[in-house]
Amino acid sequence: MFEVQAETEVDAPVAVVWAVLTDLSAYRAWSTMLHYRGGILAEGGTVQLRLTLPNGPSYNFAPQVIALEPERRFTWRAISGVRGVFDGEHSFELAPLAGGRTRLRNRELYRGLLAPLFQRLPMMRDAPAGFRAMNEEIRARAEALSGAARGEPSAVPPRVRAES
Repeated sequence: MFEVQAETEVDAPVAVVWAVLTDLSAYRAWSTMLHYRGGILAEGGTVQLRLTLPNGPSYNFAPQVIALEPERRFTWRAISGVRGVFDGEHSFELAPLAGGRTRLRNRELYRGLLAPLFQRLPMMRDAPAGFRAMNEEIRARAEALSGAARGEPSAVPPRVRAES
């Protein structure tokens, strides 16, 4: 078992960050790494996603949503083939901070017989940087939306890379 995580502070209220995380169909507008391809965002539902790793492969996966606690936690579980071989439980966790800010924790707990082997792969060694980059995209999107709500001009950065 091993864990990858990244944390950041967002200058936007929890409600705005939550809206960014749960509006899966809008990911194409701001995320260079993760795109929604269909499914149901509800506990017990399955969502189809495509992950494009920076300097790495792209692949589709269909995790099951196991927790959807509004403005607190969004968690899915992805099983690679047979459960218990290599499974990942991914969570976006939110906590309110003073001044209408939000702490965002992006984490994944990997388990299974092959977890020790997968932990040594280059894509897993690079995973922390990918989690930080995803947090940065979420932060930028939420802060731009929060600023727009306050009447400030949008600062949503353009997408860097298109999905292949």
